[in-house]
Amino acid sequence: MKTLLLNGCSFGQIWKPSSDFVKRLGCDNVTNISKVATSFQRTCRSTVEWIAQNGNPSFVVIPITFAHRWELALNQDEDDIDGSWVPLQNSNFLSDDYKIQDSSIDDVKKLVDQYYKIIPTMKTYWDKMFTEIITFSAFLEKQKINYLMWDMCNGFDKEHLNIHLKPYKAFRKIDLISQNPRIIDIWSFCGNRYMRDTMPEDLRQKTAEFAHHHDSIRYKELEKYIIGYLNNLDL
Repeated sequence: MKTLLLNGCSFGQIWKPSSDFVKRLGCDNVTNISKVATSFQRTCRSTVEWIAQNGNPSFVVIPITFAHRWELALNQDEDDIDGSWVPLQNSNFLSDDYKIQDSSIDDVKKLVDQYYKIIPTMKTYWDKMFTEIITFSAFLEKQKINYLMWDMCNGFDKEHLNIHLKPYKAFRKIDLISQNPRIIDIWSFCGNRYMRDTMPEDLRQKTAEFAHHHDSIRYKELEKYIIGYLNNLDL
């Protein structure tokens, strides 16, 4: 069996890849280990863990989630894929169901609030994510696994690149991302925005540009784009 492994946040979790899409990627079944409200850090870690437990999938598809999310190993209730790792973002989104080791969820919320309070600019989140994208890509390539990644909801663009990144040092790593054909250009393409742009005009006007969960019709439009992109790759 040739497995398509799909991993991301809720944008990945709600995606039910069509049988045609799966076949076009050379696969005959899908395993979706995406998880709501999780970070790209979790995407990398859990993909590596799944591969360690199950062997190489035939293809890995990664819709990249929000850069500001992260995780810490705090949970006492361990999971086969996630272990004790807890997804973290703005404190009002944190679940009270976590059984935190030697602490309380309120302590974690205070920690998270302080973390976001002292982050100087969005450059901090991006720097971390870009490094993770590069190292994760290298792992998949070493394993000889076909893969494709793209920004799903951040909305990176050239204006942000010029304003927020070029004044900073230690950012040449973004060239490595731009040079990788297995990563759709994050400065010009955002999956969430693309799905909105393919809506009929009346629906598009009523829909937020980002952070909106789309229906299966929009995901089929995304699938068409992905297949077209892969068909144009010279790999």
